[in-house]
Amino acid sequence: MQQVDFTEAEIKHGTFNTCDLKNSTFDRTNIEHADFTSAYNFNINPNFNQIKHASFSKENISGLLSSFHIKIKN
Repeated sequence: MQQVDFTEAEIKHGTFNTCDLKNSTFDRTNIEHADFTSAYNFNINPNFNQIKHASFSKENISGLLSSFHIKIKN
């Protein structure tokens, strides 16, 4: 599922089960209540997407924070 353009998509309650989202675009996308717990290689900026109540795992949370240039340490 790489290089998918989800711009302005409505994916409320969607499930990204073990999806490799490398080079996919999330821009003004509604992913409220979506499940990303087993997804990987994504880059989602919370400032430009609706993410309320979406689920992520500790292992992939960096894909949600990378736009903030935050260092995540173990």
